[in-house]
Amino acid sequence: MTVAARSFLPGLLPALPALLAISLSAGGATAQPRLDLAVKATFLYKLAPFVDWPPDPAGPADAGFDICVVGDDPFGPTLDHAVAGQQIGGRPIMVRRLPLAAHDAPCKIMFIAGSHGQSVHDALKIMRGAPVLTVTDDQRSGAVIDFVIDQGRVHFRIDDQTAADDGLAVSSKLLSLAVTVNPRRGSGERR
Repeated sequence: MTVAARSFLPGLLPALPALLAISLSAGGATAQPRLDLAVKATFLYKLAPFVDWPPDPAGPADAGFDICVVGDDPFGPTLDHAVAGQQIGGRPIMVRRLPLAAHDAPCKIMFIAGSHGQSVHDALKIMRGAPVLTVTDDQRSGAVIDFVIDQGRVHFRIDDQTAADDGLAVSSKLLSLAVTVNPRRGSGERR
C-alpha cells in the first residue's frame, strides 16, 4: 500500500459504520452494488482535499461546499449519510440534486448520472471549462474522474488534461491512486 493510500484510507474510517450497515442491510445480490454506491459516495467528498479550484470571487467564504448529483440519482440517502457533519476547508458539505447540468451551477463536485432529459455526454459538454470536478460512472465520458469497478472494487480513472482545461489542479497523491491517468499536455508523459 502506498503512502498516499494509507493517508487516504483513514478518512474512510468515519464512514465505515454506514458502509457496513448498508452492506449488511442489503440482501443477496444487491449487497455489492449498495456497497459500491456507499464507497463512491464517500469518495466524492474524500477527493476534494486533493483538488485545487481557482479562487471564487463571487462566492462568500462562509458558503457551503456543494456536491451536486445531476440526473437520475443513484445514491439516494447514501450520499447524504456519507457527508453528514463533514466539512471541506471549514465549509459544511451540502448535497444538491439537479435535474440538468448548468455551467453556472454552484457545484464544486458534480456527479453526472444522466437522465432522459440530459445524457452524461450532453451534461459534460455543458460543463466543459467550468471549474467543477466532474465525476461519472462512464469510462468514455470525458469527465475529470470516472469510477470503475474492477474485481468487485471501486477504483477511479483521472483525466488530468480535462482537469487542467477546467481550471483544476489534481494533486500528485490522488493521481498516484488512479488506475489510469490521462496526463496534461506538456507534462512529459505520453497520452
